[in-house]
Amino acid sequence: MASDVDDTDHTATNAGFAVGDSGVLVVESLSNGRLASQVIGEVRKATPLPIRFLVNTSFHGDHCFGNFAFPAQTVIIQHEATKRVIDERFEQDRAFMIDLLGANAGIEEAMARSADVTVTGSCSLDLGGKHVDIEHIGYAQTDGDLVVRIREDNIVFVGNMLQAPPPAFPWLLDGRADEALDTYRRLHDILDDDTLIVPGHGRTMRRADILHSIAYLEKLISLARDAQDNKLPADQAREALAMKEYSDYSMYEFIHFQVNIPAVLSPQ
Repeated sequence: MASDVDDTDHTATNAGFAVGDSGVLVVESLSNGRLASQVIGEVRKATPLPIRFLVNTSFHGDHCFGNFAFPAQTVIIQHEATKRVIDERFEQDRAFMIDLLGANAGIEEAMARSADVTVTGSCSLDLGGKHVDIEHIGYAQTDGDLVVRIREDNIVFVGNMLQAPPPAFPWLLDGRADEALDTYRRLHDILDDDTLIVPGHGRTMRRADILHSIAYLEKLISLARDAQDNKLPADQAREALAMKEYSDYSMYEFIHFQVNIPAVLSPQ
C-alpha cells in the first residue's frame, strides 16, 4: 500500500506496508504522531495482525519522526548511519523541521526513536508468505538510504533516493553527485521493467523513469566539469548549468539553482 497522490509532480511523503501471515512491516512513519497514527489506522483496516517491523529509509524527519507513535513491540529498522544521526542530532533536526513546516505541525511532540536493528548491507524478513528485502545499495541523498522490496509483489520503496517521478530530479542536499549517479545506475540495474517503485514523494514509478534522474545527473556533472575546466565565473557557470529542459519540475528554480548547482560546483 502506498499513499494516494494526485497528478502533481511533488506531494507529501509516501508510506506503505506489507502484510504476511504472521505480521506487518511498515515503511516510513511520517513526520508526526498524528500522521503515524493514520498509517497505523490504515494497517488496522487491512489486518489485526501485529506491526512487527517499521523501516525508515532515511533520517529525514518526514520519514521517521512518527516512530514514537508505533507500538513498543515494533522493531525499528534503519541503516546504522540513520540511527547515528537520530541519536546524535535529533533536537537539531526537529528544530529544522519546525522551521520548515511551521509551528503546530505536530513536530514539537515528536520524540526520538531510533533503530532497534541496523542494516549496513542487506537483510531479508519473512512475514509469513510475504518476504521483504532491505538493502543499502549506496549513497543517493543520505548515507543511510535504504531500498525496501516486497518480493512477492515486486514493489520497491526507495524513499528520497527517488524524490518523485519525472519531471522531478534528484536533490543533492549533501552533494556527492558522482556517488549518487552510481547509485541511480545500480538501482536501475537491480530492478526489472515490472517493478512498481514507490518514491519518497509523488506517484508510483517504473524502472524506465529512473533514466530521467540518471540523464539529469550525467548532464549536470558534465556541465559542471566544463565550467570548472574553463574557470567560468559564478554567474556564467550558473547560466551554463541552467538546463532549462528540466524546468517543468515545480521545484526546478529552488532545487536546481540553490541546491544542485552549488553542490556540483563546490569542491568535493
